[in-house]
Amino acid sequence: MSNGVSLATNLTELPYGLFHHLALSLETNFLWQLLGTEGADPVFRLSQEDVEKFKKLTDPGAQYLRYLGNRGQTVGLLLKKLHTLAKAHGPIMDRPQLLLHRKFCPVIWSRPEQIKVSIVADGTQLKLECKASGFPVPRYEWRENGKVMACGNVSFLLILRCPCTARNVFDCRVYNFIEDDQIYTEFYKSGDKQSESELISKVVDLSGFVSESNPNCEQCNRNSVNRMYNQLVNGVAGPENEVSNDQDQQETVDQTEAVIAADKVALIISNRTYAPNMTNLITPHCDAETLAEILQQLKFKTVTLGDLRLEEMKVVIKEYRKLLGTGVYAIFYFVGHGFEANGQCYLLPIDAPGEGYGPEHCLSMDWVLEVFSDFNPALNLVLLDICRKFLPANLDRFTEYAEQYRKTAKVNRNTVYGYATSGGVGAYEVKGETNGVFMKYFKNRLSMTNPVIEVLNRVFRDIEKDKKVRDVQIPELRSNLTKPRSLHDPLIFDGHTESYDHHTMHWRLLHELPNPTRVAFPNQKVIVTVWFDFCGHFTNKVYVFSSVGDMKTEEEDESPPSEHARSFLAYLKFDEAVETAKPKVFSDEEEGESICILMSNLQRLKGEVQCTVELRSKQNIEKTIAKEETNLGHVLITRLFAK
Repeated sequence: MSNGVSLATNLTELPYGLFHHLALSLETNFLWQLLGTEGADPVFRLSQEDVEKFKKLTDPGAQYLRYLGNRGQTVGLLLKKLHTLAKAHGPIMDRPQLLLHRKFCPVIWSRPEQIKVSIVADGTQLKLECKASGFPVPRYEWRENGKVMACGNVSFLLILRCPCTARNVFDCRVYNFIEDDQIYTEFYKSGDKQSESELISKVVDLSGFVSESNPNCEQCNRNSVNRMYNQLVNGVAGPENEVSNDQDQQETVDQTEAVIAADKVALIISNRTYAPNMTNLITPHCDAETLAEILQQLKFKTVTLGDLRLEEMKVVIKEYRKLLGTGVYAIFYFVGHGFEANGQCYLLPIDAPGEGYGPEHCLSMDWVLEVFSDFNPALNLVLLDICRKFLPANLDRFTEYAEQYRKTAKVNRNTVYGYATSGGVGAYEVKGETNGVFMKYFKNRLSMTNPVIEVLNRVFRDIEKDKKVRDVQIPELRSNLTKPRSLHDPLIFDGHTESYDHHTMHWRLLHELPNPTRVAFPNQKVIVTVWFDFCGHFTNKVYVFSSVGDMKTEEEDESPPSEHARSFLAYLKFDEAVETAKPKVFSDEEEGESICILMSNLQRLKGEVQCTVELRSKQNIEKTIAKEETNLGHVLITRLFAK
């Protein structure tokens, strides 16, 4: 604990900044709802009526914290609850605990038997299970013959029970660490504090679990055929576990070779606000935030943008391709209005006309794939959450437009297309649901470590079981992927270090917030501080805060604002190109009142963020006493669109 916070601190008494970040972390993955509905503890539990009421609020995380604080809940009790839920839900419970500076605990084995082996699946499989504890929640990396396996971060491993597998050597690496570039990173990595740990299990001996040849094992089947052939032709049976020839040997190696990613990147675009030309959608921004949160947990570098015009979409797609390269896992997800013409999908920007639109008003997937065509990622997952109805009346124009791509067609390898619906059919939102139909089921399957094609097939089967939509929304899958790649595959950039570092630097530039800016008002003897915070995972939206304090004579002076400083509020005015929500006033006993504004469409600024700070007295809030112009610097994606 630090900053005057102890385990006994009531949740309503947390410093404003910490309270705000903690509230936002509870809104991610709806943790507040999980805390309020799982378990029998009556203090944390919310009634169904309360849950529905909180869902309608703009800040359910903050309201739930106040709800708990008013019931006497402290930091210590919240940490205890989060720790309990982490046993079932894993790493998603880490962030709120890290924000509260829970002590780092290195990983330790939870039982003397580091890897427990058991026979499952009617005796045809072996289950290898590893169990460890620590904080943050331990992660697992299984290795076969010293090579990392493509099974993702799971505490157990299922393998075939047969002589072939028994010859291999399995062990497990268990580790935890504090992530870089987080608000809590400096606290955990300052001084000589330990911020990472790992354990390597003993090699597990499978000799006592050897069975007869397994019919599910390709190598066992080959060996059986070889023995029968040798018996019939030569009168001699070959050895039980022989490898038939060099080609089979290579195929066996390929089957056990780890499938890894040299980097993981994702571009997520959600277009929701189409009025007045078309009807607005409801769930795209929620769909985008949901996907970005989960993908970041899987170590993807996500760029998430909302409500883009046509030219803006083209700019970000061209910029995104700089993150692609050999060995990279790439995801492109678009959710919004769209349609299909002449067998090709078109994405509609928010500035598209309501009717009579032609190819020049929308973005064709032909164009997108051509932009990607010079790169060869190990996985190129394209997810289109759009309608595919045949809408345009002037179909000939689209046919003529598409011909240019047919003449120079280039097949993109390793590509998986996941369509939320089939050609000629719509994609839907269900009233009252947080996510659209596709994302509602996709998010629940993203925890699976199975190959991505199998995951999508599971999602499609889930949608088929939904009686509300099964007859009107039928997803579709296309693929030319040859390896069983999973979104959980380990990220190992050995041999790609230079490109990985370049991608990381480029991504960080798009996710960089400037330092707080202080604007002095000498005549009023106050100073205004302007600072920023992330709006979920969006790269073109940001929260802007302003607060008024006293002009300090000493830098170390951390005394709270005086009554004089508290008598003012600072309002912020920005370029009309960006969209700003109605200001909200937040109160804190120690830090006074702050004004918060949600600023959207940062991509429309053609340079650094300029701001007018208007100082107003609470006694006459409509009148500006003094104002100052200030430059706040580049914020998130503004650097990309700077002239």
